[in-house]
Amino acid sequence: MAAAPLLDPKALELLRMLDRDRPGSFSEFVRMFVHEAPELVKRMEQAQLARDTDALGKAAHYLRSAALAMGASQLVAVCHGLEHLETADLDGPEMAGKFDALRRATRDSLILLLQEVPQI
Repeated sequence: MAAAPLLDPKALELLRMLDRDRPGSFSEFVRMFVHEAPELVKRMEQAQLARDTDALGKAAHYLRSAALAMGASQLVAVCHGLEHLETADLDGPEMAGKFDALRRATRDSLILLLQEVPQI
């Protein structure tokens, strides 16, 4: 059984369709995502260290929504797992693994999206 693609082809096609009405919009969306995603990861890491589940949840929700729009399926799943944590969850041994998965999914999504728009 083949693994699901890291980028949803249907979401990418929808974004590319925007270029028909407004050329360059796909590149612009990718550029915004590439700029915002690492900052959101940083906010999530800072919120986890500060034990601020509200700030962590908000940043995870925002990144999940943006990743969903960009078709970054793996990143969507990782963010979903971080979106509704309780304070007690922040002490769990699996937190390091969740943030490793977040960084990896973010990196992979950014690389793949940049490959979709080589003119950036």
